[in-house]
Amino acid sequence: MTRDLQEIVDLASRLLDHSALLEDRDFHLVAFHSQRPDIDVVRQRSILERGSSAEVRSWFEQFGIATADGPVRTPPDPARGVLGRLCFPVRWRGVTYGYLWVIDPDGGVSANSSVPEVEHLADEAGAMLAQRSMGRHDVAILLEGLLSPDGSRSHAAADELLERELVSPAESVVVVEIRLEESRSAVPLNVWSLPRGVLATIRPGQATLLVRLTDPNDLSVPLRVAAEAREHHESSPTGRGERLLVGIGAAQPSVRGARTSHRQAVIGTRVARLGAHGPTVTWDGLGPYRLLGCASEQDLADAVIDGPAQRLLAHADPELTRTALVYLDEAGSIQRTTQRLGIHRQTAYYRLRRIAEITGLDLADGQDRLSLHLALRLAPMVGSGAP
Repeated sequence: MTRDLQEIVDLASRLLDHSALLEDRDFHLVAFHSQRPDIDVVRQRSILERGSSAEVRSWFEQFGIATADGPVRTPPDPARGVLGRLCFPVRWRGVTYGYLWVIDPDGGVSANSSVPEVEHLADEAGAMLAQRSMGRHDVAILLEGLLSPDGSRSHAAADELLERELVSPAESVVVVEIRLEESRSAVPLNVWSLPRGVLATIRPGQATLLVRLTDPNDLSVPLRVAAEAREHHESSPTGRGERLLVGIGAAQPSVRGARTSHRQAVIGTRVARLGAHGPTVTWDGLGPYRLLGCASEQDLADAVIDGPAQRLLAHADPELTRTALVYLDEAGSIQRTTQRLGIHRQTAYYRLRRIAEITGLDLADGQDRLSLHLALRLAPMVGSGAP
């Protein structure tokens, strides 16, 4: 019977009677087993953050683990919080796909008679990681084709996804777009932490995920994936200086609608960048803010922030703008407007008359109310003033 990766790590840990950890070649955590309480700071962070920093990678790689054919002893470094380890390169057909680490504080593991057996386990893990890596690459190409603006390419990719039963015909899907604000480096997304059935394509600065839904009205899985990506990013070095933006499109009744969900998710990341709805945005929760992602800020400002709105926003009394926004938010209810603002009805009526004089708009007219409301709501996000 074929063992899975967790079973391989469990067995290696028991054979050597020391804690073991399996990471892919990018130092993302795949599986671990605690045989003893011999845990160091680096391993603790790897488990909690599901990965290691570039500095940690560089330190370990200096000992030749990326090209070694057999176990490599890495020394302790108290200043870095590193215990001594024995590294079993996880290779397949001469290519390193990861590392099986055994915490070895006293250096005694190398003499264990089970080391050759663990080397075979590392080779077994290498074959599995290679297979998964190639499978992910294959799926990533299919996903890019599915989301392509080329209709024929998208249709062909959808056919293949359905034929290979990666998605079922009656299954709803939603697309999640994850981007670094400045796209300076790869998105710190550990593919090993993704739920089964999530298809992913990852490029520098961004990741696109196709999430299968059992219930089209339940976005708990994509929201959980977004939250986990954010937690991982914020605990990593890149998270200290760069925002992670997440857009979640609307659920589509079949994989053939994935392009629509993807466009919506991309618009969501643009809105998130402007700070209109926080760093994670769902299409269904955007409402009129969807306009923010459909054009450049200047084009949108020119189209929406017209003369009447500009005159009100530029007025010396900011309470007039505030009153207009509350009045429009409350659907023209004087009672609710005065309650929210804590003012007398006559004061509210006076301000509304002044607003009408300044803007030249008739607040009893639905079209005028809509134009002003939209302008006041979007103005802070396109640099045209704030209510």
